[in-house]
Amino acid sequence: MASTAFDLGHWNESAALARAATQYADLAGHASLKAWTYGLQMTLANWRNEPDAALSYFARAMRAAPEGEPRLRLRYIASRSHALLGDSASVAAVLEAARRDRDSAESQPDELSTSIGGEFAFGDARAAACAAAAWLDLCNGEQAAKYARDALRVYESLPAARQPYSQINGTHIDVAAAHLYMRDKDGAAETLRTVLDLPPQKRNVSLTGRLSRIERLLGEAPWNGDAEAGQLAERISVWLSETSARPLT
Repeated sequence: MASTAFDLGHWNESAALARAATQYADLAGHASLKAWTYGLQMTLANWRNEPDAALSYFARAMRAAPEGEPRLRLRYIASRSHALLGDSASVAAVLEAARRDRDSAESQPDELSTSIGGEFAFGDARAAACAAAAWLDLCNGEQAAKYARDALRVYESLPAARQPYSQINGTHIDVAAAHLYMRDKDGAAETLRTVLDLPPQKRNVSLTGRLSRIERLLGEAPWNGDAEAGQLAERISVWLSETSARPLT
């Protein structure tokens, strides 16, 4: 419920539900679920541009999280928190620690993420997408593009019926942002082509938030005097105006 509320842009409700989920997980003595719910609170704090709060949740989560995938997921989410603080050294360090967690995950499978899976699974694609988002926050287009393309390769290797449209389209938007940081406007426009064709009912908060970044970048140097960049920004503005899934509070 907390994750769904987040996707719908009801951030206050999402935060309240996530806190309740953490309490229930604690009462149930389910360490993996407790770590997962803390990770959701970290994600919400990052989206609200509250990285200090996210890192506070991270510290609490790591005290509860079992080794392996639960810790790996938390570290990848924390990489975005460090990036929002402009701390590239901590981003690199936490991603390196997450790679060591990957080794533990292979020898110590986590029931929540493997047997139950679904919303509770993390996996290589989400990990790479999270790292890409962190490097984007640091305006490092090369690293962001590398990780985002890694994520797309995993997503697109799945059977068509299992490919997550939101994650795939969100990662395409991140690739487009990376192109802009690398001064490649045409690459960004081509990458956004399928995203901009999405019908309004397919446009969730994750996608609108990412596209808002693209719109902002196109309004800044070196693109703010470019006619083609202006046309792309205008199309994005229309896309956003026709979308109901916007952050409320």
